Amino acid sequence: MGAAVVPTASSGMGAFVAVYVIVILLGLAIYIWTAYCIMKMAERLGVPNGWFAFIPFLNYWLLCQMDDKDNTWFIVMLIFSFCCGIVTLVMLLMIFMDLAERFGFERFWGILYIIPIFNLYVVYKLAFTTP
Repeated sequence: MGAAVVPTASSGMGAFVAVYVIVILLGLAIYIWTAYCIMKMAERLGVPNGWFAFIPFLNYWLLCQMDDKDNTWFIVMLIFSFCCGIVTLVMLLMIFMDLAERFGFERFWGILYIIPIFNLYVVYKLAFTTP
């Protein structure tokens, strides 16, 4: 009888770690891009503290300020982001619809924010282009 081959924990871990690192870096890049575009939108509207776009949950406050929403909107978005994300998503869509209209685009551009990957183009269009 020969020696038994014992599988090690590292036999499949390399691929898992590589995929995990790629997903984390991709998510970070998407977050930075979206925050940068929201910051530029705030600059175009003359809203102070555009750098709030990079801070989680403060970006909700910045979006509410950009759309001239009441502070109640921010509080509701903050509360529901922890327990019922669909409410926050609907409120974000309403804000992006209003922002699209303020920048001179059709309101449907705000609804298109819900489409994954395409939302990166929507924030770019609102931040850097004119109708």
